[in-house]
Amino acid sequence: MATNSAHSLAFHRGLGNPTASASPTPYTKYLDAATIEYYSKIAYAKPNFAVVANGAEHGEFSKWVNDFFDNVPATAEGDLAATEQTKYVGGEERIAHDGGNAMVIAFPGSSSFTGNFYKPEIAVLGSLLGGQSAVKWSPGFTILGQAAAPGVKVKTTSAIYSDAGLLYTTITGSAKGVAATAKAAVDAIKKIAAGEISSEQISKAKAAAKFKELEHGQDIRAGLELTGSGLIHNTKAYQIDEVAKAIDGVSEEALKKVCLTGINHHGPSANSSQAAKQLLESRASVSSVGDLFVLPYAEELGLTV
Repeated sequence: MATNSAHSLAFHRGLGNPTASASPTPYTKYLDAATIEYYSKIAYAKPNFAVVANGAEHGEFSKWVNDFFDNVPATAEGDLAATEQTKYVGGEERIAHDGGNAMVIAFPGSSSFTGNFYKPEIAVLGSLLGGQSAVKWSPGFTILGQAAAPGVKVKTTSAIYSDAGLLYTTITGSAKGVAATAKAAVDAIKKIAAGEISSEQISKAKAAAKFKELEHGQDIRAGLELTGSGLIHNTKAYQIDEVAKAIDGVSEEALKKVCLTGINHHGPSANSSQAAKQLLESRASVSSVGDLFVLPYAEELGLTV
């Protein structure tokens, strides 16, 4: 619930639409035959999809593509609602619930590598904040893994999409534990923005971010999907070695810059020494689900929403 809420706060339409339907959501009236046919004429036009294969013989592949897609229209008959660039908004939502406690603290992130808004420093920042340990029975090297309250689970995710991204930390546990860890999460971003982290921590975060990317890139389906997205949006194919090189090139100054965009809304600075600052100066997206008498407001954490 908190993750869906954070996405709806961050993006409103498009990426803000819930991925799972609920009984109060009136989807069925949009699923009549005429609407589906209209959508198909837009979606299955040449500018709006790509056919990508791995390990296929080019001549045979071209034959089947020509056989099945020869009659596809060169232009769409209408416009898809999501053709405009995804706009980040931000805000706060608080949902009372007696089944548990969760907070999601989110900021503008990075698009996929094949998108136009790829920021490798976001992947490194996500690994630096972290939360979940890759080593059993150990809190790990990440800042939030070491700062989380006892019994609280915390995880930082860099969700990448074709033209936008969301960097978010998910915190679950007791209401008091979630509240304390949420404060620790914001304090951690402030420390990164102020340069109060060691070079060793940054090196470990870069290595972890690169490992995650290489692990993801080994999935053939993921590479095909990202390449197809790049072809549709006229950007580039997915190149795993270029992604790893970009992560290696992230500097401490770039991390500072990313972290300073979310606490005072002055917008990103042109100075490359202010990337953590960007998170603090931009509007955050904060969703709290659970005991609202205990879970803090975003303002109380020092965030702008």
